[in-house]
Amino acid sequence: MTPPNSPPDMAHRLPDTPPSAVVFDLDGVLLDTTENMRHAFAAVWAAAGRPRAAPFETFLTHMGAPLHVILEKFSLPAEYAPVYAAASSARLDLVHPYPGVTEVLRALRGAGVPVGVATGKSHQRAVEALRSGGLFELLDVVVGSDQVSVPKPDAEILHTALSLLPGPAAASAVFVGDSVLDLRCGRAAGVPTIAAGWGQSSRRTLLAEAPDAYAGAPLDLPGLFAVPLPEADRREVPVG
Repeated sequence: MTPPNSPPDMAHRLPDTPPSAVVFDLDGVLLDTTENMRHAFAAVWAAAGRPRAAPFETFLTHMGAPLHVILEKFSLPAEYAPVYAAASSARLDLVHPYPGVTEVLRALRGAGVPVGVATGKSHQRAVEALRSGGLFELLDVVVGSDQVSVPKPDAEILHTALSLLPGPAAASAVFVGDSVLDLRCGRAAGVPTIAAGWGQSSRRTLLAEAPDAYAGAPLDLPGLFAVPLPEADRREVPVG
C-alpha cells in the first residue's frame, strides 16, 4: 500500500513482509522537540552575548548532527553544550510525540518487531526526552551520538543500534529519518530508509536524497512496514 503522499515508484522498494527491526531518528520523527530546541538555542545565544535573535531556522538545517558539531557551525565552543542541555531539560513540557507515533510503536511491538532509536542527541538527553514523551517503554534500545566514534551520516550509529536489538535485527531492517544526514546514514549502512515528511526537512529536500520510501505522516508507516495498525489505535489518533 502506497501512502497518499508517497510517489508511486517508492513503496515497492520495501519488502512486503514486516521488517526484522525498525530504527528511528528521534527529533522530528518520534518527538516534536522544535519548541524545546528553540528555547535551548536561544539560551545559548543569550549566554554567548550574541546580538539579535538566535537564528533558529539555520540551527534546524543541521539536525541529525551532535550538538557540539551544530554549535561549531555558529562559532560557539562546546562549552556551551551544558547551557543548551540545562535549558532543554528545564522545558521538557515542550516535548510531545507526533500524533500517531505511539500507535505505530505499539503496532510494531504487537507484531514482534524490535524497535530502536539512533539519534544525534546524547544518550542521556535522548532517554530523558523519550521518558517525558511517554515513548521510552515502547523501545528496545536507544543509541546516542556520544556512544559512537563517528556521527551521522556515517553508518556506525545505525550499525550499533541494530547490533543491540534482539534477534537477527539487521536481516531486513528499516531506518526512518527526517534529515539529509539520516538518509545518507541509512544508505551508508545499506539499510532501506524511509523519509519522515512530518519533521524538520522539506519534502523536496528529502526526495532529493532518493529515499526508499516517503511517509507524509506517522500513520503512513504501518502500510510501509506491512504491519497492521489496530482499528482501535487508528481511531485514537487526534486529527490535525
